[in-house]
Amino acid sequence: MTRRVLGLLHTAEAHRARFDRLLAEAAPPEVRWVHCVREGLLRQALDTFPVNTIAAGIVHAMATLRSLGARRVLCTCSSIGGMAEQVGRRMGLPTLRVDRPMAEAAVAAGHRILVAACLPSTLGPTTQLLKEVAHAQGRPVEIETLLMENAWPLFQAGDEDGFTRHIAGIILNTHPQPDAIVLAQASMAAAADLLAQAPVPVFASPRLGVAAALSQLTRPADGADIPPDEAQRARTRQGRIA
Repeated sequence: MTRRVLGLLHTAEAHRARFDRLLAEAAPPEVRWVHCVREGLLRQALDTFPVNTIAAGIVHAMATLRSLGARRVLCTCSSIGGMAEQVGRRMGLPTLRVDRPMAEAAVAAGHRILVAACLPSTLGPTTQLLKEVAHAQGRPVEIETLLMENAWPLFQAGDEDGFTRHIAGIILNTHPQPDAIVLAQASMAAAADLLAQAPVPVFASPRLGVAAALSQLTRPADGADIPPDEAQRARTRQGRIA
């Protein structure tokens, strides 16, 4: 059986276990995954380091994932996700930012979108992504932002339950209600369960991002992890069907 390898680029060690669980549930037998954690990249984004400096760090991380066999990459950090996609294109290593599928779902849900984040470095990239997706879909959007910086120290201290409850409590008391709520950081995903009572859909990125990355990795037409002879047979079959 041909093994297809997904690389995961994280900026927090806590994401390793979170995405291991999601992939263990969703990945088919022929898929395995490898991790690269670079917490310094998030610190650089928070401290507004020069773009070239951050990009160089992403290149190094991508090279590490490629050396571990990765043929596609899922970047689980919203703050650097857009840059990771650009770096991946330059390196010939297809890369998906984890929040892109979430943004597509949120834009499809309605034109008033609330972006909730705990880091200021995430608001800009997520808002810009939503605008790009809305433009591509031909849908007008109104975006509001909610920054909850006082929640982040709870995550840093390892109190993920407190972090999640804090986020959910603030969002549930937000008025007026938009058409959709976006949890901008992968670390916020657990709050979606506590927000099930919200009157509007709440979107988190990890599960949607994993599903999209697996779909891209395993589709025959991609050929990224398929031996040349198998890839050619797949293209021939598709030609016959067309």
